[in-house]
Amino acid sequence: MLLPSAGSRRVNAPSWSVLSQNKQTALSRQWQTAKSLYEARRFAEAVPLLETGWREALGAGDRPLALRFLNALGLCRFATFRYREAVQHLLKARRIAEQIGDYSSIAAICTNLSSAYAQMGELEAARAAAEQALELSRNSSSRNAQLLIRVATLRARQGDWQAAEPLFRDAIEAAERMGDRQACALAWNSLGYEYLQRGLLREAEVALLEAFRLRRLGGAPDLHLSYRNLALLRIAQADLDSAERLLDQAIQAARSSASLVPLWTLHHERGRLRLRQNRSAEALSDFRLALELARRWRLEVLPAEAFEVSLDASLQQLYSSLLEAAAVEFRRTGREDLAREAFEAAEENRAASLRAALEQSEQRLASAPEGYGEALAQLHAAEVSLLRNDTPQARIRLRRARQKLVEMELQAGLESSSESSFRWNPQGQLLRRVQRALRDQEAFLGFHLGQTVSYRWAVTRRGFRMDRLPPGPQIARRGQDFLRAIRTGRAEASALGRELYERLFGSLAPEVQGKSQWLLALDTTLFALPLGALVVGGEQGRPVYLIERHVLQLVPGAHLVGRKFSGKWTGRFVGVGDAVYNVADVRWEGHARRASAGGWLSFPAGLRAEPPKLELQLPRLPGSGREIRACAKQWGTTAAVLLEGPGASAEAVRQAFAERPSVLHLAAHVIAAPEKPGEVLIALSLKNDGQPELVGPTAIRSWPGAAELVVLSGCQSGRAASLPGAGLLGLTRAFLGAGCRAVVASLWPTADESGGLFLDFYRYMREHGPDGARGVSRALQYAQRRALASGGRQANPTYWAAYFVIGSE
Repeated sequence: MLLPSAGSRRVNAPSWSVLSQNKQTALSRQWQTAKSLYEARRFAEAVPLLETGWREALGAGDRPLALRFLNALGLCRFATFRYREAVQHLLKARRIAEQIGDYSSIAAICTNLSSAYAQMGELEAARAAAEQALELSRNSSSRNAQLLIRVATLRARQGDWQAAEPLFRDAIEAAERMGDRQACALAWNSLGYEYLQRGLLREAEVALLEAFRLRRLGGAPDLHLSYRNLALLRIAQADLDSAERLLDQAIQAARSSASLVPLWTLHHERGRLRLRQNRSAEALSDFRLALELARRWRLEVLPAEAFEVSLDASLQQLYSSLLEAAAVEFRRTGREDLAREAFEAAEENRAASLRAALEQSEQRLASAPEGYGEALAQLHAAEVSLLRNDTPQARIRLRRARQKLVEMELQAGLESSSESSFRWNPQGQLLRRVQRALRDQEAFLGFHLGQTVSYRWAVTRRGFRMDRLPPGPQIARRGQDFLRAIRTGRAEASALGRELYERLFGSLAPEVQGKSQWLLALDTTLFALPLGALVVGGEQGRPVYLIERHVLQLVPGAHLVGRKFSGKWTGRFVGVGDAVYNVADVRWEGHARRASAGGWLSFPAGLRAEPPKLELQLPRLPGSGREIRACAKQWGTTAAVLLEGPGASAEAVRQAFAERPSVLHLAAHVIAAPEKPGEVLIALSLKNDGQPELVGPTAIRSWPGAAELVVLSGCQSGRAASLPGAGLLGLTRAFLGAGCRAVVASLWPTADESGGLFLDFYRYMREHGPDGARGVSRALQYAQRRALASGGRQANPTYWAAYFVIGSE
């Protein structure tokens, strides 16, 4: 999928002296030698020629030749899995191509960047780069087959099969027209794989066999790709013996050639096959080898949040497979070390990208890349534009804006660090470290939801136990029933809460049941559940809720349990509320501008200003102003900063955040993010043009400073996508990644009022002093139990169960 020909067309070539002409000739010969070595897959030999070539070409003033060397150098690094250097070289090459206006080369380089991004699992950035390349090549007389394959593959992976399938056909035709057998085989192989993913086995077999035929005829070095995909086809056809032989051939072929596919993926596939054949011991051996290889491969993760999150999710299948095989062997043999291995496999990958962000929180964007603020403004404008008018052009603009920010973060990360922050512990160390970090009255409970079986780990200072749970889809269905019943106040909520409690916690040992505080590392659909409202029993004719028996704190993973609390939490309170959400609000500063201009209709013809469109107007939240004032009074340690009305702007919040307050309390509307299913944006006051200011995870990660505690009392502020391995995304993760110690958020819309529950919450915090996220969790439990005991509307779980605490220590 890589294009080595960037810079093949000379643009704005300089005038050469006799000496420089000789130098040009020597460099051209060096380029031809290096290119031949690259095409022969002798990457190690090509690298020194390419490294000296691009510097000498640039020094001689031949930028087109320099970018050819740079592009090929990036591809050599990519082929040897050194992705950081690869992307750094490709970004440099693209800048040179942009400077000289070589759009053909920009298209080729964007295609290569797209391949690198996709290899990291970041499909959104990969698609934006590929679409940009496709747009640049539209006027080309011969559209590149590999570019068409890349765009088609990304559209298919993101669910747009209707647009993807014709592009695969176009790629095959383009490759045949150019006589490019290798590209033609790749197109058939990619098309067959996508058919296979959709269960179209007959179509998949035709396509995959054609790819295999072309590769065998041409002696292609990537024959192992055909062996692997044909093996996957045979597995789908239940021909497991043939599948195993094909996977053996794929591994052998990949070892003997310069494969562009990481070898760990092939061992993972063979392990999954052996697990399906009930050969769990052999499967476990394959998974262990795959994980050893993947750990080294992971050290090359691109240093930007989007790539690190995507890689968590991409690798989770491998960790889950090892976990499952170890668990099967544990049940068969009773060996406790296998249960511990399963636990550590689950926790090693859980929120690894968040751990990296926390380690780097002090350095992140300390000196923001030039133009970063402008790029953020462009992202904001693209989000507002799409919310107002959902068109294909608006979607493309938003994808491009996000890609630009991702690449700016990536470039900053590449320039500030030469190595990954990912680390792993020798076997057995993580469990011992977690046990030392737990207090006497604490238990750590970790969950893994699988398709056929789920697992739960319970860890205390002196104990460890692994238990099987029902399949993940079954838990998800019952969880959704329970959530709907709670939110609508239906009578069956108690029975459903009791049933779900038994499924998730009923088999816990008495030692764990006796612990007063539970630290919960959740998985996928569990994040959406109001766990505090699960029913543990009955008393005097009423249900007894889980929150009455235990303090509940969500943690991103076991690795973060041992982080030490170092904050004072006795500093400034910053409250944000009662923002200006519509142009009918008399506080909107646009009214003053209208009055000074004499009204909308006072402009000369042709220069008349139009009133702002009203698509994004939101209702006022007057109770949120009362809420932040009352909470600030309850906090009561130092002078509070209250941002209300027009003062509730993104810049004002950013500046307050930079001063490292103890508390940032946001009582604001929260709306769904465009083209980001499950994620939300905080809506702040309208600007003078009548458009709202929207603050999302990308902006939050760029803010300097951090608050110890962030309270998001807006409706559904805890709503976010949750990915296996990466965990809960959205606003809560963004604030934790920015260095905040704990975040309180809500699972569903809550009433606009003066903050009754939070008055009790802050009273507890003030009276009992700081204790990190653990203290925040106890404060929330206190406030929820007070609401429960108050009777009336506030005693209903619909009121108090929406809130949860997630903390990084």
